[in-house]
Amino acid sequence: MTKKKRRNRGLVLASIMLAMFLAAIEATIVSTAMPSIVADLGGFSLYSWVFSAYLLTNAATVLLFGRLSDIFGRKPIFMMGISLFLVGAVTSALSPSMEVLIVARLIQGFGAGALMPIATTIVGDIYTKEERAKIQGYLSSVWGISAVTGPALGGFFVDVLSWPYVFWMNVPLGLLALLGVIFFFHEDVSEEKRPIDVAGSFWVVITISTLMFILVEGGVGIPWKSWAMFALSIASIVSFIIFCLVERKAREPMMPFHIWKYQSIRYANLTSLTTGMILMGVTSYLPAFVQGVM
Repeated sequence: MTKKKRRNRGLVLASIMLAMFLAAIEATIVSTAMPSIVADLGGFSLYSWVFSAYLLTNAATVLLFGRLSDIFGRKPIFMMGISLFLVGAVTSALSPSMEVLIVARLIQGFGAGALMPIATTIVGDIYTKEERAKIQGYLSSVWGISAVTGPALGGFFVDVLSWPYVFWMNVPLGLLALLGVIFFFHEDVSEEKRPIDVAGSFWVVITISTLMFILVEGGVGIPWKSWAMFALSIASIVSFIIFCLVERKAREPMMPFHIWKYQSIRYANLTSLTTGMILMGVTSYLPAFVQGVM
């Protein structure tokens, strides 16, 4: 590594952490603003979709963007992720209805799907194995800080300003992170041509999308005991099975299943899944209960 690259590592890390902070806090900062948003835009029946739309595209595209970064390089995909995130933030702030807000949150989720996996990958590229444990702690702290500050900032913007500022906040910070990556992150992109797992990408998006739709609309928009719910459940299961079959046959799969043999990877992801469910469940609905019921 050249002296220039080593000197710029701190600035690159700061830019990455800032981008990760925006993507992480966006999942929690909206919670305290939701009662005001619903009062202004209406559509309380769509309440959960404001959160779920963001998480849906985020979760569905993480594997895809991670794979694209291996092929086209970290920097262009990371920049695209920040750009999509900012487009979604501006559209959210200007939303005239709940439906438009949900579409804007879908766009934001696409951007966040590119930010999360590539941030840790960039760290792996610019830091040695001995340094990564310490730097990974910095990245992990972003989630803790966003979980604490998100609801507080959301309440502050709603009380002092208005709910669109929950989204306007992202613009200057996102541009700062984008400029940091543009000017300080320099990478050597491999010339080797690597295939894109198109089939795997398609089926993982279908699987996660149908599962999220079941979890959000089940018992609310669609009765649990209905043919529509049965069809969605079958579609989710079948698409997951096809995804597994496709990945086992792919020359370079986007999800190599052999990594789940390692206990550290298996249990770390199960722990992240559990804590994520608790965090999102509490931060999404507790503010509405406190403000609307108590």
